[in-house]
Amino acid sequence: MPKLSTEPYKGARDFYPEEKRIQNYIFNIWRETALSFGYEEYDAPLLEKLEVYEAKSGEELVNNQLYSLEDKGGRKVAIRPEKTPSVARMVAAKLPSLPRPIRWFNIGNCWRYEKPQKGRGREFYQFDCDIFGENSINADVEVFSIPLEVMKKLGATKGMFELRVNNRKFAEFYLKEVANIQGEIAQKATQLYRVTKSIDSKPKIAEKEFTQMLESYGLSDEQISKVNEYLNADLDFVTKFVNQNEGAKQLIEFLDLMGKMGYKDFIRYSPEIMRGLDYYTGIVVEQFDLNPKNNRAMYGGGRYDNLIGLFSDQKLTGVGFAMGDITLLEFLKEWNLLPQLEQQVEYFVALWQSRDSNQQTKYTAKTMEIAQKIRQAGYSCLTQLDYRTSISQQLATASKKGIKKAIIAGEKELEKNTIGIKNLTTGEQKEIPFEEFLENLKRSNA
Repeated sequence: MPKLSTEPYKGARDFYPEEKRIQNYIFNIWRETALSFGYEEYDAPLLEKLEVYEAKSGEELVNNQLYSLEDKGGRKVAIRPEKTPSVARMVAAKLPSLPRPIRWFNIGNCWRYEKPQKGRGREFYQFDCDIFGENSINADVEVFSIPLEVMKKLGATKGMFELRVNNRKFAEFYLKEVANIQGEIAQKATQLYRVTKSIDSKPKIAEKEFTQMLESYGLSDEQISKVNEYLNADLDFVTKFVNQNEGAKQLIEFLDLMGKMGYKDFIRYSPEIMRGLDYYTGIVVEQFDLNPKNNRAMYGGGRYDNLIGLFSDQKLTGVGFAMGDITLLEFLKEWNLLPQLEQQVEYFVALWQSRDSNQQTKYTAKTMEIAQKIRQAGYSCLTQLDYRTSISQQLATASKKGIKKAIIAGEKELEKNTIGIKNLTTGEQKEIPFEEFLENLKRSNA
């Protein structure tokens, strides 16, 4: 029988201990930052009803990227490609009893059937933060401050990344009222819907191709000119429409407040940011890595004021983002921001050797006892399992693992109920009563 492949499923990843340490490092910063803003952690199933994504997630995702199947009960389900519909469903289920505003976050994995490449896999982990039940622009400012604080904690500085911001309300207003493009931005197959999708993809296509796309939707030369005018707009241009459109007002206010929060150097208005998902209704953002080797979007988000309405007759506003681990990891690698992460074990307990089997049993039992009491005192501890390995070899291996302190309890120490403590960095060793050692540990941990 041929041997099975050791490769994981295409687009998925194995996390060996060294990779897992990096993942935990990122996850810990995500979690610490969300908690520092007062957000509560939630979780949702990996499987959802297919209809949850068919309703509002966008054609490309549903038709081309979704892992969907029919279960044994004939129910159509999908592996979650994103988490916003799940959290909206959960909020809607307990809407009357939840105090507002609702501030939730999650760290979990998602799946999309995409072509695996640098910065993109089929399985990925996301950090999601959302606020429900707050209409003011203050909610947008707060929630999008969280990923910026994450970037600062990871060591990112000015010039490494950029948060690009737009407002779907302003975009829809300008394209409908000024460019005279017909339809609704959230209604598929309309002229306006197609134009906004093309704008969203514009950074990835040639100018000629973009123009041809607009022409294929039936836009006149004048309309195409207005679209290009919109795409070349700056904040002074947006300011002209503040009294005519709520989206323009929100955009100006958002950027002003983010500047006052200290993020001016990391954020700018970008009219081509539309976000491909169909449920966005207001402020939309995407963060870009500015490294020429990795110039791509890292995460995105925005306001979605109608999503709860898919599950409930009661309306509730929402705003949030999702930051993926793969693009973030590529960012940290390219900018050399990954710290050296080693296994963090504080103590190693060596196993004394004896040719006498009864004596060896005593040494083994003592080793296990010492290790257990160290763990109970709140410290990590590694023990030697194979007594056939010499003490010098045991200590050398422990040192290679990055362990700084070793405990040795041989015949002499066993008789006196003491232990030898060796500093594996300096080589210094001292003998101390075991109970005194434990008391010192407990005192230090307290």
